[in-house]
Amino acid sequence: MNILLRTIMMGGIDGIITIFNIISSIEGTKLNYKYIFILGLAALLSDAISMGFGEYASVKAEQTYNKSNNKSNNNPMKNGIIMFISFVGFGLIPLVIYYLSLKLNYKNKFLNTYISVLVALFILGIIKSKYTKEKWWKSGASISIYGGITSFLAFNVSKLISKL
Repeated sequence: MNILLRTIMMGGIDGIITIFNIISSIEGTKLNYKYIFILGLAALLSDAISMGFGEYASVKAEQTYNKSNNKSNNNPMKNGIIMFISFVGFGLIPLVIYYLSLKLNYKNKFLNTYISVLVALFILGIIKSKYTKEKWWKSGASISIYGGITSFLAFNVSKLISKL
């Protein structure tokens, strides 16, 4: 179960943050909103495939190494699929919230999405705490803070670069 928790956490965190960083960067540059959904969806699928294959390849390499050292093995295909599903499942959260906020004409679509990202990361931290025996609020907060900082940086770096 330990390797699967790692795979779910990595896929989920990376999915949420990657997609929200795309949203943040486009918001920071004030590009047309239609690009957010198009680029977000393209990145979601291509990055999920990349992450899934990367997980498959790394577990396969570990499996080959372990065979030569008579150690236990993991299932590379299972891990790759779990990585893909975790990336897409969690990565859809900011994309769907932003899209719905845009369609429903909310004025604070970026803020709504940012809050949904922090909440999704917090929930992912709570899930992690169930397996790691950490305090749920501490685990959730640490992952939310990490995601909040990276998204803040993506927004402000793109805003700065677009002014150059």
